[in-house]
Amino acid sequence: MRQLFVAWCAVLVLPLTVGCTFNFDVTSQRTALENQVMGSYKELDDDLILASSVRGLSKNAVPTAAKVSASKQRAFDARQNQQFNQDDIEEFKQKQILGEAADGSLVLLPRGVAKTAQPAPKDYKLAQQIAAEENRDRQVIWHRIIDANEHLSEKDLPNVRLTYAKMLQGTATAGAWYQDSRQTWVQKPTSRASEL
Repeated sequence: MRQLFVAWCAVLVLPLTVGCTFNFDVTSQRTALENQVMGSYKELDDDLILASSVRGLSKNAVPTAAKVSASKQRAFDARQNQQFNQDDIEEFKQKQILGEAADGSLVLLPRGVAKTAQPAPKDYKLAQQIAAEENRDRQVIWHRIIDANEHLSEKDLPNVRLTYAKMLQGTATAGAWYQDSRQTWVQKPTSRASEL
């Protein structure tokens, strides 16, 4: 019986090993920096939820563990402001007023990039204000990511920004504009499913 099993395995395995190669393409492998940036954002969101759950308590009732450093508090405030402005940012991206620059900043789209009519002055002014707030908040959070990760230093800020820009490109909604690595403006294509 054992000989029959060994013979059967040889019949199955031998054709696989002779003249057969395996090619593995990893299509979504994240870099260590991407993991650090994403992990820091998730940790900040989790901490923000935890901190907000104790804000309703009196100051005497707040546990010591809930007290945070000034740097972390600035990052909480920045992340909270980002969440507050998120809907407006998305709306201005869909109106083709705002786009994501290659350096990780939110910018007013240059004229001629989006082939739409000029925005109303009030929309343009509000988009300009929200972009300034968002970029301020991103700076605070990027510096917090660097401070919170022992393997990063201020010299890594440009790479943190590029990594953040790359992450935003991957999660951009259809129709949104962003700069690719060559700083060329590209519009995220719509999916076939949404066209049907």
